[in-house]
Amino acid sequence: MNNKVENISVEQEQDDSARGPAVVEKFVIRLPMGLRDQIRLLSEHNRRSMNSEIIMVLENHIRHQLVQQMTEANSDGNYSVGMRQPEADLGRVLENLPLEKKAALLELLG
Repeated sequence: MNNKVENISVEQEQDDSARGPAVVEKFVIRLPMGLRDQIRLLSEHNRRSMNSEIIMVLENHIRHQLVQQMTEANSDGNYSVGMRQPEADLGRVLENLPLEKKAALLELLG
């Protein structure tokens, strides 16, 4: 097994022209050797920058986890994605989410 890693910088941009310039949060991430090339190929295939590809993958993963948490939190098992629930039921499902999931959901809804 190859334990070498590559460091890449990941930026998140929020462009809100009405409020001012883009807000960018930067950090360095270590990737296993070869993963950067896979991300590059995927981003080229999807005609996105590597940065945009990484952000999209992370956001999709977070959404998937939130849906899974909401499904598990629904005790009667009748929840499915896209299904509308009465406000009381939705409130119950949201109330059962862990705090970090609630924070992530609020961030996504931003």
